[in-house]
Amino acid sequence: MNFPSLSQLAPHGTTLMALTIAAVLLTPGPTNTLLFLAGSRDGFRRSLRLIAAEWGGYMIAIGIWCAFLALAAAIAPWAPTVARACAATYIAYSAIKLWRTAPQAGAAGSAAIGPRDLFFVTLLNPKAFFFATVVFPPLADGGAALSHAYLLFSSLLLPIAALWIAMGSAVLAYPSATPRQPLVHRIAAGVLLAFSGSMFVSLLASAR
Repeated sequence: MNFPSLSQLAPHGTTLMALTIAAVLLTPGPTNTLLFLAGSRDGFRRSLRLIAAEWGGYMIAIGIWCAFLALAAAIAPWAPTVARACAATYIAYSAIKLWRTAPQAGAAGSAAIGPRDLFFVTLLNPKAFFFATVVFPPLADGGAALSHAYLLFSSLLLPIAALWIAMGSAVLAYPSATPRQPLVHRIAAGVLLAFSGSMFVSLLASAR
């Protein structure tokens, strides 16, 4: 954790930050999978409320990681590994839950993806760990630097989250989309499970 964050690289630190944040937010992951799934099930306008849950989850998670990493190196260097293992476990749980509820997807009265579901998946999203360690400045840089990073992050998150919802809602443009909802749910579950598995593999590899 001794390397500089992107925000500390001059003279193009802000540009590098923006490009990195956008690239990572555009990458498929647990949060984006649920945004896409919500858009494909409930449509664009009804799913926009989930963006606030994603934003809140990332804001809290990044803040916790920034504070945690400032102390972990000296007190408990193993703690980040444990935290990532917990995140991978929760994502795997979410994948299994999606798979089990797939047969009821698209049926009348079937459960939708709510803000609470998206909030907790985002809170445990390993991307927050990446942002805190690579993109955001350390706490020692002061509140102004952190505020700038949070503002830049928020300005990119909102349109990218809307884009993922829009891609999902495009499924509804086809008349046969609703009968395929169970398949969409199973594909989403597979993506989440693969993401969780890759995290466990990386954790095992780093432990050797």
